Amino acid sequence: MRLKMMGRFFAAALLSVMSGCQGEEPTATDGDVATQEAGAESKCVERFEGISSCALGNAQLSSMKQGLAVTNLRNVKSDGVASTFARAASWSQASEIKFGSTSGVLQLDARSGDQVVSTLRVAPGREANSAFITPTFSGAPGGSNYRMNVYREGVLQGTSTNTANRMIVFNNWRDFIRWLVAYADFFELDIIWNKTGEAPTAPANVGACGWRLRTDGSTFSVTLDDGKVLTGDSVEFIEEIEDGHYPYNGFTGIDVKATAQGINILSESFKPAAK
Repeated sequence: MRLKMMGRFFAAALLSVMSGCQGEEPTATDGDVATQEAGAESKCVERFEGISSCALGNAQLSSMKQGLAVTNLRNVKSDGVASTFARAASWSQASEIKFGSTSGVLQLDARSGDQVVSTLRVAPGREANSAFITPTFSGAPGGSNYRMNVYREGVLQGTSTNTANRMIVFNNWRDFIRWLVAYADFFELDIIWNKTGEAPTAPANVGACGWRLRTDGSTFSVTLDDGKVLTGDSVEFIEEIEDGHYPYNGFTGIDVKATAQGINILSESFKPAAK
């Protein structure tokens, strides 16, 4: 899957999530249930089929011709929109994000019930036209290590193994702070079809979480620990599955949070998990 990442475009793809993903939806235990439900209803809409979109924190939601507008995004830790749906094997969303300042930050959280199982955080870097990207995977205590694969026109340029929760610096992020169009997909890493049309093969890390980002007609660069500079148009962050990690078990929601002027969600859909 290929997703837009740089210049005017950015893309984030969460490939799958492990067994710790499954959890129970939170239930109201205190206070007046009817009052809580009425309050929740006022902050939630069903703009996209089968998906309940609810405002988080200070955020406000409103329907528009193209989809759903999310405004009043003051804090990436709390403000955004939560998409909730039936247990799913894949999810897709196309969004326009206007940061408007050098303090703009974007974070996507994949969750099962109220449990966040994997995140991808994008923030401006210290140098001009750079960004910090931090993938986090929760399949192991303290987080899972992950592998970064950089591609250019479909050809692998290089790879590196990174410790859990490590932040990576990307350069040549033109216009990142002003405007960003994000195409986010979340799906199970299960089988890979060979280009020759032969029978599909299962990767060694079935059930892993992963994020894939792709540029649109431009390239980025990243420096490895040995000093080698890789230039590419797409990058993957794939969880390293080891003994003790949880197997994939579906997910029930994605939260998109930001410090920004606003987000326009243009489309959103999901594919139910197999029963």
